[in-house]
Amino acid sequence: MQKSKLKSLVDSFIKKTSKFCVLGFALCALSFRSSHAAEVYLGLQAYGGTGKALGVGIAPFASPSSDSESASMAGTIRSVMREDILFTRLFSVTEGGPLVGDKLDSMAWSGLGAQVVVTGTVKADGPDVHLECRIYDVSSGKILWGKEGTGPKLNARRLAHLMSDQITFQLSGQPGIAHTRIAFVNNHTGKKEIYVMDYDGANVRQLTRLHSITLLPKWSPDGKWIAFNSYKAGNPDAYLMDSDGGNIQDLSNRQGLNTSPNWSPDGKTLALTMSRGGDPELYLIERSGRIVRRLTYSPGVDTSPSFSPNGQQIVFISDRAGTPELYVMDITGANIQRLTYGQWVDAPAWSPRGDGIAYERQRSQGRYDVYMIDSAGKNNHVISEAGARNENPTWSPDGRFLAYASDRDGTGKICTMGADGDSPHCVSALGGESFTPSWGP
Repeated sequence: MQKSKLKSLVDSFIKKTSKFCVLGFALCALSFRSSHAAEVYLGLQAYGGTGKALGVGIAPFASPSSDSESASMAGTIRSVMREDILFTRLFSVTEGGPLVGDKLDSMAWSGLGAQVVVTGTVKADGPDVHLECRIYDVSSGKILWGKEGTGPKLNARRLAHLMSDQITFQLSGQPGIAHTRIAFVNNHTGKKEIYVMDYDGANVRQLTRLHSITLLPKWSPDGKWIAFNSYKAGNPDAYLMDSDGGNIQDLSNRQGLNTSPNWSPDGKTLALTMSRGGDPELYLIERSGRIVRRLTYSPGVDTSPSFSPNGQQIVFISDRAGTPELYVMDITGANIQRLTYGQWVDAPAWSPRGDGIAYERQRSQGRYDVYMIDSAGKNNHVISEAGARNENPTWSPDGRFLAYASDRDGTGKICTMGADGDSPHCVSALGGESFTPSWGP
C-alpha cells in the first residue's frame, strides 16, 4: 500500500466491492474491479485539513492511438466525469496539465494547484466500453488508487457516473450521487405523464403512458419502486410501479381522495391522504394497501406527508387553522406541533440528514420560493432565487442538494441547487412543463 510524503493517505480501508459496484451490476450490467491489491479511502484530512477544497486535476483521458471510436468515447466519458466531480462542490478542479503516461509530471500539475490527479484510459471493445481510472498523488507521483469498469457502450454515461462516485468517495469519504436519477411529471404530450432522467438531465425516459393526469412520483428508499397518483380510473387514486414503469399496482383506490403517497425510510409503509367520504386525513398504510392506522383527526385538509430520516416523525401540510401551514407529528399521530404561521406553504421534504425541512412558500399570488426550516420551527429562511416560481423541493440522497420545479427559464423545468441555494441551474430539457420532481437513490 502506497503512502504520500505529506502524511498517511490511509484513513480506512473499504471493501473491494463497494455499493456502487453492486449498483452497477444490478442496474446496468456494469462490472468493476480494483486495479491494485487494496483500495484506500484517501480522505481530505490527509492533505492537511486546511478547510480549502482539495485540488483535483483531471488529465486528458487516453485511448488506443489508432482507435477513433475509443478516442471519441474517452472524450465523452471524461466530460461526464468532469461535470460529476465539479457538481459535488467538494473539490477545486484543475485542468491543462499533461497527459499522464507511465509517470506523473508532478511539477506541472503542482503548478496548476493540483494535489491529486485523476487519469483515465478508455477502450471500445465490440458492444462494450472499458474504463480504467487512477488517482495519483502529486507530491510523490505515486498511484494511490485504481479501478476498472466495463459496460455496454449504450450505458457509457452510466459507467462514467459510477466511476465518478467511486472517485468522490475515495477523495472525500462521502457517497457520490452521480448515479442517481430524478423522476418527474411532464405534459409535452398533452397528458401529464411520469418521466425519469439522470441527475444531470441526461437519458430522459417516459415511464407512464396512462393518457390521463399522473402526478407526484415518489421513489422508494431502495430505488425499486415509485409511488404516484393517477386519475386513470376517473378518481384520484394511488399506485405503485417498478422503476422502469412496469408492473403498475393499486396502492389505494378507496372512495374519495387517495393522494400524495410517500414512503417511510424502511420502505415498508407509506403515508398518504385519504378522504373516504369525509375530510382528507393522513393515514399510514402498508405496500399492500392495508391501513395500519389513521394519523390525523382534524377538520380541513391534511396532506403532503414526509418522514424524518429515523422514521419517527412526519411533517405535513394542514389548513386546520385556515391557511396551509407546516405541522410535524409523531409516527403515531401524537404530539402535533405547528411550525409556520400565516405563510401559505406546501410540499415539505425532510432532509436525509435530518437537519432541515425544505418546503415551498407563497411569495405573492401564484409565485413561490423554496424555504428551509428546522423541525422545531426555527431558522426559517429562503434558499431559492426570487423572480421565478420555485416549487416542490426534493432532496438528493446525500442531503447536500435539492431538485425543484422552476420557471426561471420561462417554462417549467426541473432544476437543482445546493442545500444553501447556491448554483441553481435547470437540468430537464423536455418541451412542455415539468414539475413535482422526486430525487431517487
